[in-house]
Amino acid sequence: MRSLLTVTGRDVCFVHWPVAPDAVRSLVPDALELDTYDGSAWVSALALEVVSVGPGSVAPGPLSADPLAALGRVAGGFPQLVFRTYVRLDDEPGIYFLSVDTGSRAAATVGRRAFGLPFHGARMRRTRREDGTVTFRSCRRKRGLDPSASAATFQARYRPTGEPFEAESGSFEAFAIERFRYFLPPSTEQVLGTGRGRVTSGAGEATRVGTVERVPWTLRSVDAEVRQNTLFEAVGLPAPTTAPTVRYSPGFEMAVGSGSERDR
Repeated sequence: MRSLLTVTGRDVCFVHWPVAPDAVRSLVPDALELDTYDGSAWVSALALEVVSVGPGSVAPGPLSADPLAALGRVAGGFPQLVFRTYVRLDDEPGIYFLSVDTGSRAAATVGRRAFGLPFHGARMRRTRREDGTVTFRSCRRKRGLDPSASAATFQARYRPTGEPFEAESGSFEAFAIERFRYFLPPSTEQVLGTGRGRVTSGAGEATRVGTVERVPWTLRSVDAEVRQNTLFEAVGLPAPTTAPTVRYSPGFEMAVGSGSERDR
């Protein structure tokens, strides 16, 4: 795999909610099929700390042209909040990002310009007590890379419990956590690793497929409380009315690849 980035992180809290497929369908490009489990589409918030970000195996272009040049300004040790749903393209499962809030302005720049992902700068705070309890807070800045973005807040407290395990084939954890592709919407975006723009707009245009390489997640049960959450309203979804399914991972290391284009 031709990787653009290597990323390590820790204290990942996966918070999953079932949603009606019709509710999320309009947020996903037509070329992508919603993936469901037990008859529901799902959306998830992932609260975590990014420990380090580094270059992958693809050499960046000229510093003046390549958005990956901003990698040199991305220091580790910042909170991040991922909001995503689950899709398929040509029967391949993957992730579609609804929003990514980050405490690093440089990371937000790289995420938007190099990957075409919906990154937003946010005021974020993460603390960890000696007993393993993590408190996570995020408040999206209304101004920034996307001034039209809606404000969004998220606050949770979580502490891992139980023995470590890996997702079993066919389980909900395998459906929602063990995914190795992400899809980008038809839009104006940077061609990964080149600094050049291209336009995809509408049915029949190319969809970019990104790849992720890592070992299976180590998971644990978790005692968690979501105290505030307006991520749903910020993307136009109704607020959840059911309790979420929550899992925890102590950390990860992954290589993020440039993937390929698919014409539909």
